[in-house]
Amino acid sequence: MKKYLIGNWKMNKTLQEATEFIKYLLPQLEAIKKDIDNSSLNLMLAPSFVHLFPINELIYNDSFIQLAAQNCHHETQGAFTGEVSATMLASVGVDCVIIGHSERRIYQKETNDLLLSKIKKVLAAGMRPLLCCGESMEQRNAGEHKAAVHQQLKESLIDLTPLEIQKLLIAYEPVWAIGTGQVASLEVVVEMHDFIRNILSDQYDILSDQYDRLGEQVPILYGGSCNPKNAGAIFGCPNVNGGLIGSAALQADHFMEIITALLKA
Repeated sequence: MKKYLIGNWKMNKTLQEATEFIKYLLPQLEAIKKDIDNSSLNLMLAPSFVHLFPINELIYNDSFIQLAAQNCHHETQGAFTGEVSATMLASVGVDCVIIGHSERRIYQKETNDLLLSKIKKVLAAGMRPLLCCGESMEQRNAGEHKAAVHQQLKESLIDLTPLEIQKLLIAYEPVWAIGTGQVASLEVVVEMHDFIRNILSDQYDILSDQYDRLGEQVPILYGGSCNPKNAGAIFGCPNVNGGLIGSAALQADHFMEIITALLKA
């Protein structure tokens, strides 16, 4: 299965800082181009909305980097001051949109029903949705971590067609490990990625005889304080098809180390 690495910059970097990052990264990628195969690796960056177009201009001729967005609105257009629609993102070259990041679930109170609407808009605009799921520490301590993730996936992915499922990406991000420096143990990573894979297989493998084992083809990424030191071990776990990288993606040299670790996994 193809590997995926997405650098989520969140609300960081001025345009000058973002430009310097890209100008450093591109020669580094060129140096390892022989080890990178478009058929086996998808590399994406998710900058702030205001940086999407200028960064796309910088990476336009580079076939190894794609553009991702950190969010989109659940309506196509309208009187929603300050919001950005999926069609707007597609028009500036975005390939993938992060949906339901834990920070938006917490701070913007995004619900599973709302995220389903966003996923549908992303798909309709011709882009790939990356749905984030994960439990809080309270849910894990109460033994409710699997039930919480199951509910997120079930309610946010209702009625997707086989063709839509083929464009879907999932990221498991334990909320208690986001931006905290606290990393899930490899046992937890294996347990939850296996659990998510089983959910996807149970929901989608029987949808259509035209698509063989559809649920097993959905990439599952790990997100949660992944860094150059632990990336190799995490990417080596079964059912881990890459990473959604936060703070470690803000430094180009660290991001390159994680890219290398994924290529070796």
